[in-house]
Amino acid sequence: MTEPERERARPAEITVDPESGLLRIAWRDGHESLYELAALRPHCPCAMCHGEGGRQGLVREDTVFSAEQTTLVDMKEVGRYALQPVWADGHDTGFFTFRLLRALCPCSVCGEARAR
Repeated sequence: MTEPERERARPAEITVDPESGLLRIAWRDGHESLYELAALRPHCPCAMCHGEGGRQGLVREDTVFSAEQTTLVDMKEVGRYALQPVWADGHDTGFFTFRLLRALCPCSVCGEARAR
């Protein structure tokens, strides 16, 4: 990853609002991402959710999550590279790297870029 790409994938500010169910990241390049926490849970990158070593994880496109599974109780920063959500059901093994979060940005500009 080049230095400009690395810098683009680093947040300047992170705001978590569990009551409204939102995570806001202001990126160093001026872009802002607003994520619904419930929409992040299906993208949990951990081995249990998405599998590893050729084994399929528990999360599929048709997986329906309960309110407990999508309610955030804590959000921890992991070094200078990721966020670790702790969900009300106790699940806490997914490290959402800043690079992954930037790739998941739900804004229309990023959505159009992904479609190209």
